[in-house]
Amino acid sequence: MNIQKLSIFITLVETRKMTEAAARLQLTVPTVSFHIRSLEKEFNMRLFRTNAGGYRLTPGGEVLYHYAKQLIQTNQAMERSMKAIREGMAGSIRLGASGVPAQLYMPDLIHRLTEHYPRVKVSLDVKTAPEIEARLLTQELDFGLVMETEHKHEALLYEEVTRDKLVLAFSKEHHLTAKAAWKIQDLHQETLLVHNLSSSTGHFSRTWLLEKDMEMEKIELDSVSTITKMLSFGKSVALISKRLIEKEVNLTYKELHDSSLERRIFFVYHRDLWISEPFRHFQRLVEEMAEALEVT
Repeated sequence: MNIQKLSIFITLVETRKMTEAAARLQLTVPTVSFHIRSLEKEFNMRLFRTNAGGYRLTPGGEVLYHYAKQLIQTNQAMERSMKAIREGMAGSIRLGASGVPAQLYMPDLIHRLTEHYPRVKVSLDVKTAPEIEARLLTQELDFGLVMETEHKHEALLYEEVTRDKLVLAFSKEHHLTAKAAWKIQDLHQETLLVHNLSSSTGHFSRTWLLEKDMEMEKIELDSVSTITKMLSFGKSVALISKRLIEKEVNLTYKELHDSSLERRIFFVYHRDLWISEPFRHFQRLVEEMAEALEVT
């Protein structure tokens, strides 16, 4: 299978216009058209239908697009790995993490990795756990450190690193701080800060509210750091990582003693990932961190 043809095909799918695809690829329109016709001849079927909106995939085109993306990602991963060997273990390592693991663990891991491999280029993408998993599936990322989600993907390997509890967090200036005894029902009047509902924390918060049949005013925010900042004003509460809140000098928390609020943090990577020496070293760093967290 010709990788160049597939790259041209994917670009046309994404741009939907022959002229835009040609411009992006720095090719002529006839050249792009030639390669598309060549693919259609090879598979003996139409891959596109055209209308006022541009080029649209046929059912056969959709199947080819699905597998072509995987082939291109695998080819790029192969080229990166070969380049890393050729350059004497320089290369790159692309990391992803959801909010809490990104703040708690990634800085130390990246520092220790770059101390050992100063020539390795490290990048960190901080997104929700489902978004990180999606990028691991397409091998746009090499490793991920994420809170557990509702589903696991068969193409990914999940290694538990540690467990974390969600606690009810609020400012030390919040009126709940001075309240000696209170019940869950007292929270009905509070404003709950919720992490993006597509995130693991957002999912756990939503599930907990449903289980407790709780109705609370909610404010949805995109980042954990924004939530902790908002909490400091003393006007709201949040279900958030216990380990994270323990590092915040202006915030306090109450444990809710609810097993449904305990969640796992996973080290995740693709089953087909080729493990270079820098990659293997990063795995060892994660294993050492997991052992240290188990002791504490």
